[in-house]
Amino acid sequence: MSGGSWWPFRGLAARVAGILAIALMPIGAIAVYQAVQIGADEQRRVESALLTATAEAAAGEALAISAAGGAVATLAAHVAADGGVVDGCSEMFVNVVRSTPQFSFAGYVDAEGILRCASADVGRDMRDGLLYPVMNRDRQPAVLASGLGAISGTSVIVSAVPVRIDGDYAGFVVVSVPHSRIFGIPGSSTVEANLNVLTFNAEGDVLSAGGDLGNAAQMLPVGRPLTSLITNRQYAFNGRTISGERRIFAVVPIIPGVVHALGSWPRPTLGWMRLSPILFPVLMLMVGLVVAMGAVNALVIRHIRHLRRNMAAFSTSRQIETLAPRGRLSQELAEIDEAWTDLANRLIRDEAELENMVHEKNVLLKEVHHRVKNNLQLIASIVNLKIRRAATPEARRTLKEVQMRVMSIASVHRALYSGPTSGQVAADELLQSVIASTISAGLTDDRSITINQSYAPVQLYPDQAVPLLLMASEAVTNALKYMGRLDSGEATLDIALTAEGVNENGQTTALLRIANTRGRPFLPPEQVSGSGLGRSLIAGFATQIGGTLVTDVSEDWYDFRVTFEADTFNPQAQDANLQDVEGEVPPADPKPAD
Repeated sequence: MSGGSWWPFRGLAARVAGILAIALMPIGAIAVYQAVQIGADEQRRVESALLTATAEAAAGEALAISAAGGAVATLAAHVAADGGVVDGCSEMFVNVVRSTPQFSFAGYVDAEGILRCASADVGRDMRDGLLYPVMNRDRQPAVLASGLGAISGTSVIVSAVPVRIDGDYAGFVVVSVPHSRIFGIPGSSTVEANLNVLTFNAEGDVLSAGGDLGNAAQMLPVGRPLTSLITNRQYAFNGRTISGERRIFAVVPIIPGVVHALGSWPRPTLGWMRLSPILFPVLMLMVGLVVAMGAVNALVIRHIRHLRRNMAAFSTSRQIETLAPRGRLSQELAEIDEAWTDLANRLIRDEAELENMVHEKNVLLKEVHHRVKNNLQLIASIVNLKIRRAATPEARRTLKEVQMRVMSIASVHRALYSGPTSGQVAADELLQSVIASTISAGLTDDRSITINQSYAPVQLYPDQAVPLLLMASEAVTNALKYMGRLDSGEATLDIALTAEGVNENGQTTALLRIANTRGRPFLPPEQVSGSGLGRSLIAGFATQIGGTLVTDVSEDWYDFRVTFEADTFNPQAQDANLQDVEGEVPPADPKPAD
């Protein structure tokens, strides 16, 4: 899986959904805007309906208060025209109460607060009542509510008008309307179940309520005193009651500036009506996206995923599978599937041809190595014949060394054609075989020595394997020739090939180490004097494999080490140039060369 695949918009499905959402966004925005406008219109309609319902619900109060206002105005005009209290004054108030069933009391109170003319309780002192202090202070028309009327003893709405005789304040006329009689007036019976209506005056006092007058304060809007609601026009607003309920309120003037009605009903009904027009286009947009995504998935995405699975199966098992039948695919997908299957079939044919070519090449290479090995063995056989006919021991020894070197090269070619691959050889196995032959040929006497061998697995190309084997053979031959026994009786030959690690280029660094004891030599010096050929060969072979040769000589040990890197195949590698090392090694040298 490629990097960054967690990003959600890398997938075709997510990108198609994003493009569809962007394409449908203008339509959705228009739909939402229209829905908002419809919601606003619905809000205005609901507010208008609430204003109408409030006005209808307050019709009883409006009629009663209007009737009381007209009555007190007429009575006050009569009292002022008569100049105050006259004979038969109380009869006029009695007739007004008798002729209007909604009225429970009517009377005239003079400036000293004494009830002079009235439908009842004439002569009563009204100064301790609710109305007298207000009228004596303001001397303006007033409408008040009292939970306990001074005369009727019940909850009433009182309407009062000042009486002026010759411009001087002479008292006021009052008419009382009991709350129990207000809703009996025609027009007041259309109160809706969820609608709460109350009336209040200019001072913010509640005059009447649709329910219990004592609980009217619980239905008032929080943070908006009744006096702040007074206006000459009707309007609506949203708010919360003291109890925390969200409601919409409507204010309707009954007598502008004097008496107003406040109606309210729950907000959730209005909220859903405003929310539903917005949710509908949003829901339609989401449904459209789901349907479009389902179509894209059914027609395109699932086939693409199936094609990806087919490619993954082909990469592991070379099994070719097609998509759905051609008739069920779109033309473009059918063409992609056909191109993919053709490509897969062509790739399988090409791989088969390459495998056949590789097989033929391996056969040819193995045949070449086999014939080279046979030729080298033929040369070794000829040398062996020469050894048998040699007249001197020195000639036989020289020819034997030549034969061993030829057989070492032949062993490399034998490993190349007998192994599973003709490219590289196992250097550890070849070293073990060649060195065993060298030791067997070099130990011609009855010497008892300890030989320690260890070989790490190292793979080499023939360009390095051949000179490494020849160098190891020469080094072991020299070690057997010049080794000796220590004073402790120990005579040891250590041979090791180790893998030291991998360098920055990915090449294996190897170390070949051959160490032998010195001490008392097994052979007298006159029998081991050499010509320097072995030293020349070892130096040349070390150069050919690209190694670094180091020798450490002490009184008891001679330590030979070559460090080299397993190089890659180089078809243009040049042949090694072996330089002759002139001169004999003096006997005083701790380890003379062959």
